[in-house]
Amino acid sequence: MKLYFLLSILILQYISCANSGDFTIEEVKREINLKQSIITIENQLRIKKISYEDTFHYVVPKNNSNSLIRITAQTIKGKKLEMQKVSDDQFYDHYEIVLQGSEEIIVKEDYFEKLLFKPKNIYIKEDQLELFIDTVNLVSPYLVKSTTTKVILPSEKTKLIKYTKANSNQSGEKIIYSLTEEIPPFVTKKLYIHYLNNKPLMVFNYAVKTFQVSHWGNIAVTEEYQIENIGATLIGEFGRIDYDEGITGGKNAMKKIRAKLPLRSWGLWYRDEIGNVSTSNARRDMNDVDLELTPRFPILGGWKSNYDIGYNLPTKFHVKTNNKGNYMVNLTFGMPYQNMLARNYTVKIILPETADNIKVNLPIETPYQVEYDKEYGCLDLFGRKSIIIRLNNMYDVYNTNIFISYDYQWIMLFVKPVILIFYFMILFTISIIYSRANISLARKEEIKLKRD
Repeated sequence: MKLYFLLSILILQYISCANSGDFTIEEVKREINLKQSIITIENQLRIKKISYEDTFHYVVPKNNSNSLIRITAQTIKGKKLEMQKVSDDQFYDHYEIVLQGSEEIIVKEDYFEKLLFKPKNIYIKEDQLELFIDTVNLVSPYLVKSTTTKVILPSEKTKLIKYTKANSNQSGEKIIYSLTEEIPPFVTKKLYIHYLNNKPLMVFNYAVKTFQVSHWGNIAVTEEYQIENIGATLIGEFGRIDYDEGITGGKNAMKKIRAKLPLRSWGLWYRDEIGNVSTSNARRDMNDVDLELTPRFPILGGWKSNYDIGYNLPTKFHVKTNNKGNYMVNLTFGMPYQNMLARNYTVKIILPETADNIKVNLPIETPYQVEYDKEYGCLDLFGRKSIIIRLNNMYDVYNTNIFISYDYQWIMLFVKPVILIFYFMILFTISIIYSRANISLARKEEIKLKRD
């Protein structure tokens, strides 16, 4: 074990010596945003090249890798740069960025479940205290000459319990750290912020969104969710009296959640595992339908709830055709909730029966998987083709649309009505024959009785 530890240190020193001669970082501007459940750390770097090397090495400490859900790099003007993970060791994950001649870049890191709760468990009338641990400086394999770190707290009224005060200036919702001394490669300066925040930390364990596309004028949408409060866990049993007592009960509970549905949504419904939930309000705004959902019970720390919502969309606003059998359906891919993460997100689009030559266009950067299946419903002869899209840690595709093109012959619209017509014709014919047979038998019995 000791030999492995020494070997790791030697490797780090070798990497440091090999890379530090290629670049120096003249200035780093860090911004750490603690306002939302997804913590963003944005590092703006001004780089000085010492050699002709164009590949910049970037490291993420190992204790951050488990909560890192995305890392991207771009130029100061917004041009995306190629960034990929090349290796990892006991202390760091190593990335390479192709600078393409740029000397100022921005590296953005998104984290979820990076916050700790101290204490982890609270009583129903206690406050929720969050703990954020990171570094004041940017940990880098290169020499860093100057660093400014800005931490944005949840609000201006956030109560600070304890935090790193060296080289800091706190004003309102911001804490600014200024480091003017040079920081050698792989040196860390700890950042510790312990503060009060009763905002519930919510996550969807899974979310399933299903579209059933019909050319008869309607698209039925069903959304299934399991939501969980992963904040400080409630100690003991839930008491309605303690919870309803002023504003002191269940401070970190989720009481309501808002969704933004498409503008032309109609026929809304909201259900949980017990049945319909009447505590919801919907209002049609200029650009969307604002849906406010109140769960059957407040969701406190450590609690979870399953619920479904559904609505309809008019086909004419979402399906276009060139009158040659080619169709394009345009649907909202993301969840209707802002700043919410789904650990497992699934979208299923069920197309009309006999749809063929299906092509999917989904303009997002998050990796996803596409599967094809068949669904059978009432009067289906061949089954309806469905597209199933799965991705993990979905959180930033709120208003993104998915485009699906397919071929469909309009004459197939009349297959099911014809089947229904024949079905009822056969049913009525059998009924008529049966009723007439009964009348005929009854008359024979009556005649026989009169003769007797």
